[in-house]
Amino acid sequence: MMSDIHAHNLLNLLNETPMNRDELATHFGTDVRFHTCKLNDLDLDALLDFLLKREKIHEHEGKFIVNKARICNH
Repeated sequence: MMSDIHAHNLLNLLNETPMNRDELATHFGTDVRFHTCKLNDLDLDALLDFLLKREKIHEHEGKFIVNKARICNH
């Protein structure tokens, strides 16, 4: 059974510990699906692309870091 996880869980994790894509895949698993407030059924790569485009995260020295100014708190 696939897990369906809200993107905020990933953002909260990155807020505490910046990680690279492989570390995130290990943490959440390979079959995980994510959803946001607007989108559903995203795999890890699609979610990371979405968050990068929305400037909610950025990449620094190979790790994804939360852009705290762009995060909604709900």
